[in-house]
Amino acid sequence: MVRVISYFDRKALAAGVVCLIAVGACVSFRTFGAATVEDVQAEEQYKAVYGEQITIVHEDLQVFLPSASGPGVCNTGGTKQGCYDADALAIQGLQAMLRALEATPVPPRYADADKLLREAIAENIRGLELRNLAIAESDNADWSEHQGALEHALTIYGQAYAAFPDDNKPQPPP
Repeated sequence: MVRVISYFDRKALAAGVVCLIAVGACVSFRTFGAATVEDVQAEEQYKAVYGEQITIVHEDLQVFLPSASGPGVCNTGGTKQGCYDADALAIQGLQAMLRALEATPVPPRYADADKLLREAIAENIRGLELRNLAIAESDNADWSEHQGALEHALTIYGQAYAAFPDDNKPQPPP
């Protein structure tokens, strides 16, 4: 038996389909590999602290990069005092990031990455402190050592970021 759908039934059906599509477009599902809701919440909290702190660090580090307006504060053409001051500011920002991370619970899936991230930050601070010591004391040995420390910090930053779970990495990358 064929049932004829009335004009009003078709309108109601069409409206229902439109509503379902709209709701489907508004609701997105994100899957996490975290074991519990509490772990997901801890990851989101960690990501918020990380994101806030790394953004400040990135801003502090901009003076080191060459641009149309200058060579970068510690590059050829920069000044020793400018480099020293920029290092001191970057050290403060990195230390603030370490303190913020220490005050934030580390979710289980972030444990290895967090350990590496803290190691990278510590090595970065060491490299900047060595450069400032080299500038203050005109010490070529400290100058040479600082370069290796900063390169090592970059390597560890990469390892740290790679260790965060792919389904819930903090942003932006270090």
